[in-house]
Amino acid sequence: MPNRKRNDVPGVALHITQRGNNRQVIFQDTEDYQRFAGLLIKYSDKYDISVHAWMFMPNHIHLLATPAERKKTGRMMMCITGAYTSYYNRKYQRTGTLYEKRYHSSLVDDDEYAITAYRYIELNPVKARLVSHPRKWHWSSYRHNAEGLQSSFLIPHFSFLRLEDTLPRCRKVYRQLVNETDVHGAAYAAIRKQIRHAQRRQSAFGSEAFRERMEAKLGYKFAKNDPDKS
Repeated sequence: MPNRKRNDVPGVALHITQRGNNRQVIFQDTEDYQRFAGLLIKYSDKYDISVHAWMFMPNHIHLLATPAERKKTGRMMMCITGAYTSYYNRKYQRTGTLYEKRYHSSLVDDDEYAITAYRYIELNPVKARLVSHPRKWHWSSYRHNAEGLQSSFLIPHFSFLRLEDTLPRCRKVYRQLVNETDVHGAAYAAIRKQIRHAQRRQSAFGSEAFRERMEAKLGYKFAKNDPDKS
């Protein structure tokens, strides 16, 4: 199957995922996580991409990020994954690809959809039963977004800043939303299905009106986003 078209739109958030080939581990120790984090900081700055949330799992990563220009997201990801693969192969004396195909991404609507994407990303290790609460997973933006831990590069999405009238109150509301989320419940399973389907289709996670606006901007139709048939 041919690769789907890239769907980046300036000023619109993207949910980005990149997996290890055959779901293999891509982070084996602290140095690996730190190296990838450093590359993300370097190349998101170089290509003027605002990162709102991030999660590094043992065999994949998630980002919520907004590009300022078209085609810059692909360049950022190419630089990060290329540099990291070279580092990883040297360190572990291996050759060949590290990642499964190219990264996946979906456009993310504002407000409830953006906040849902925040939660989905930062609750990933809880859903995987690696920790009981997202604050216990070190390689995540949760403590920055929810608890105010200082970050050198994280930029809140404007939907996050609309949760309340001050940033500390926004964080409090977000903490409550996270704490109220049952990641093993049926309601959350339905949300996960929608998000993952949008990712596979390289399409949009949002309202029908948002989807239509994005199709108009990009000049093509997305594949039908029917999670019940995925």
